[in-house]
Amino acid sequence: MKRILIVDDNLSLLKQIEFQLLGIYEVMLAKSGAMALKIARRRRPDLFLVDVEMPGMDGFQLLDKIKESPALTDIPVIFNTTLADTKTQLRAFKMGARDFIVKPAPADVLRYRIDLHLSLAGYVQRMEQTVLSLSGIMTESFAELINFRYKMEGHSRRAPRLCAILGKELLRRGFYAGEINSLDLQHIVRASPLHDIGNIAIPDRILLKPGPLSPEEKEEMRQHTSRGAKILDQFSRQLPAQCFFHYAKLIALTHHEAWDGGGYPMGLAGDAIPVCSRIVAVADVYDDLTSERVYRSRIPHEDACRIILEEKGKRFDPQIVETFEAVADTFKTLSDS
Repeated sequence: MKRILIVDDNLSLLKQIEFQLLGIYEVMLAKSGAMALKIARRRRPDLFLVDVEMPGMDGFQLLDKIKESPALTDIPVIFNTTLADTKTQLRAFKMGARDFIVKPAPADVLRYRIDLHLSLAGYVQRMEQTVLSLSGIMTESFAELINFRYKMEGHSRRAPRLCAILGKELLRRGFYAGEINSLDLQHIVRASPLHDIGNIAIPDRILLKPGPLSPEEKEEMRQHTSRGAKILDQFSRQLPAQCFFHYAKLIALTHHEAWDGGGYPMGLAGDAIPVCSRIVAVADVYDDLTSERVYRSRIPHEDACRIILEEKGKRFDPQIVETFEAVADTFKTLSDS
């Protein structure tokens, strides 16, 4: 049953609308904008039905708060108000309201408008999921094609899974709560297969070289970060709705930065390195160490863990390494599969 959150400071009107909708939807009531936000964050509604004129936080201010919240921004908002002037209606639509109903509306009209926008929201959500699924498949396939060319088969499949394991444990522990949430983590996981896309611009004689690289070759190899970011910046500009490209660009550019400032290409240190890149860095190095490469054989899980732990506070964020220790056995299971 779809969940409708009705927001109105008039208690009698709240009860009247609740009576009109009960049995068809699960109805939640809020007498203020602040109360509505608390309820919505605890029990996410499928649609808001909001009055405009309310003390404290009016309907427009509430709509602003809804649109600012990543967890609520895609929920349809219908204004239900006695204000019928064109100026108010235009303001509502420009701010992102899906519909505008002048109250008191007949029950059948109110239900029809709610059903219409619930159906539209469902259709949009299904389309977005389809696009996300297709773009995810294309992203992983493109990354895997590059990795296959450079003898790194499977890396683009394992990297996002390792990032997801590490990221979920970070969220569970409450690390970086003000910097990433579950939606950010979804974008990071989707972006992670593209972290080495800049390798496409590095000569084969360097990428496929079985022995050590010369200083000049190392410097050329380091260019894959900035070149990858440049490629992904074009994707981000042309497909702004695909938010994960923003993370992909950041990760491509900074996943070789080091916690102590000794990384590249910019020598960033500590919190100046994006959290997304710090997560990917640990997952990337673990998978790289435990996989066959043209220049060496795979390293056992225990040795890979030891190397990562030794880099705690040097190359890697200490809290992320601490979290890695907690999920290392899960990493091993995935690496062995």
